[in-house]
Amino acid sequence: MEQKEIRLNAPKRKSLVNDYRRHCEAQHSHEKEDFFDSREKATDIIDSSFATMKEVVEKRFKLDDVATLQRLQRDYNTVNAVGTDSCFFMKVLDTKVLDEHGDEEDKSNHFSFELDGAFDGDNYRRYGSSNSGKNFAYSMYREDMKKVGLNPDCNIENDLKSETDVSSNYSRRRDNNPYLAQCRNDNHTWLQGGQGGTNLYDEWKDKYQLHIIGTGGCRSRAIPCSDLEYAKFEMMHQAKQDVVLKHTKWIQTIVAKVKRFEQGIKQMTKFSQVEKFAKHSKVNWQISPEILADKIGMDIVVSIDDLADSIDSIGKPKQTREEKILAWKQAQGISLAS
Repeated sequence: MEQKEIRLNAPKRKSLVNDYRRHCEAQHSHEKEDFFDSREKATDIIDSSFATMKEVVEKRFKLDDVATLQRLQRDYNTVNAVGTDSCFFMKVLDTKVLDEHGDEEDKSNHFSFELDGAFDGDNYRRYGSSNSGKNFAYSMYREDMKKVGLNPDCNIENDLKSETDVSSNYSRRRDNNPYLAQCRNDNHTWLQGGQGGTNLYDEWKDKYQLHIIGTGGCRSRAIPCSDLEYAKFEMMHQAKQDVVLKHTKWIQTIVAKVKRFEQGIKQMTKFSQVEKFAKHSKVNWQISPEILADKIGMDIVVSIDDLADSIDSIGKPKQTREEKILAWKQAQGISLAS
């Protein structure tokens, strides 16, 4: 069989770019290591912070009183004074801070232990479900999400595109990006337990919840704490923020590498050029077997002899079984007398 040089086209280039990204993500790097380390640290800090929160909340809402109110709620459907929550509004006693205008205000903040709870005061909500919280969720469960075909890097990629896109209208359109919206919806569905999985929102809420006495919003039941305890809660926010930051920095390097490769492969015309790049000592990219199989499958051409034989056989009567056996024996030099 003869082989011909395979020329690259748009679909092949796209498959190779996607596979090169897979390769880049699998490679060791300082940014990747920092990201993984930040997740381990965040888990420890969140647990430690919640232990402190538990002490503070149960000092404010005594367990005996909680039990009494729970009994009353069971006995009287008109009583509704106690429940559980995973988001707590904390205020430091006798401590004031200056706001952005230089005016004094209470040192207070919401601290949400929910998976998608806000931690950086984003523009949507300062507590409860938030964009910053969803970025944290994507970071914490990135590998699991990738395994089922989701894109946990979608917000990072979108922000990078908004920074580099030359279109003056892109910054106003980016949140209306259909692909981005679909990624977010699919991610949210999976985090809720879609595809037969665990509802991770509920899992975090159940793990980090405490009994609260009182009705109304968080601000109506501000929980007093010391400056030191408040600092411990802030460490939880900082740990979450660090996870998202390290995730972003790692993906930024991945996107930059893939973009540069994408520019390079546009200048390549032959598959052999990509293979040469992949085998370079600084790259060591094992191209996906599926892509290689597709390349090999298209690489094989019919030999001249096979082509001539196939054409020559057209219109001729087919050999009988006996004739095929006789022809085979003659080709093998076997005596017909035997």
